[in-house]
Amino acid sequence: MNANKSSIQDILNQLDTGMDEGLSTQEAQRRLKTYGKNEFVQKEETTFERILRRLWGPIPWMIEIAAILSIAVAKWEDFIIIMILLVTNVVIDFLQESKALSALKVLKEELVKTSLVLRDGNFTLIETALLVPGDIIKIKIGDMIPADVKLVKGEYLMVDQSALTGESLPVDKNVNDIGYANSIVKMGEMLAVVTQTANNTYFGKTVALVAKAQNEQKSHFQKAILTIGNYLITLTTVLIIIIVITSLFRGDSISEILRFGLVLTIASIPVAMPAVLSVTMAIGAMNLARKQVIVSRLAAIEELAGMDIL
Repeated sequence: MNANKSSIQDILNQLDTGMDEGLSTQEAQRRLKTYGKNEFVQKEETTFERILRRLWGPIPWMIEIAAILSIAVAKWEDFIIIMILLVTNVVIDFLQESKALSALKVLKEELVKTSLVLRDGNFTLIETALLVPGDIIKIKIGDMIPADVKLVKGEYLMVDQSALTGESLPVDKNVNDIGYANSIVKMGEMLAVVTQTANNTYFGKTVALVAKAQNEQKSHFQKAILTIGNYLITLTTVLIIIIVITSLFRGDSISEILRFGLVLTIASIPVAMPAVLSVTMAIGAMNLARKQVIVSRLAAIEELAGMDIL
């Protein structure tokens, strides 16, 4: 259904709803089962997955190998130091992300919770999560539009949709225009029919694209770290192969070869680098928090620092 090109009457006919009665309670419940709740469903990582993500990657692998070699040659002091640095990095990054996720959760809970909806011929306040396509809703100044809607009656709205479209100023909306979920009404009052809910809205699709981009692409900072890690892994691997071959020709014992491997591995990798980077960026996140900026990923701080135009 193309709500932009369809007339109001076509939309009402397609959604089998009317301006006088709206949807019946029974029909709304049936549609709720069909379309699901008007909530943005996002996959949340478990605590285990979040910890494992911080232990996975070129540099963590090398640090973990160094820890294993320390055990193999009974260098317990080295093992303890390596593990302290590894755990410090994981804990700092994990705690910062947890704080950000908690803050974002609070903000989400402050978003629109109720909407004024026409059901069975009467306007009633219901949970925004229970809205379905075909509902007739009243939108007024100060409201956040709870779903994608077609404006069907009223004078006009002035809507701030900058979070979705990047427009710096509020835009005027009239009858037959589209209102997007999560845009904010600055002036006016109108009636609208819900056309899309949850992840099918313009906002929901935008969130999905952003999530996909984050999963598929790494930041410049992460790429730089991976480049350094891959270079060091290659260099260390080549040198260890040379040492092993040389030691075997000389008849050295396995324990002696492992000792050389451990020394080379620790010397070749910046064991403290992840911890230092996490501490540095955590300090940056704390400074940003004082300015009411929520940092959900520490790597984003470095990306923001390299931005020319926002």
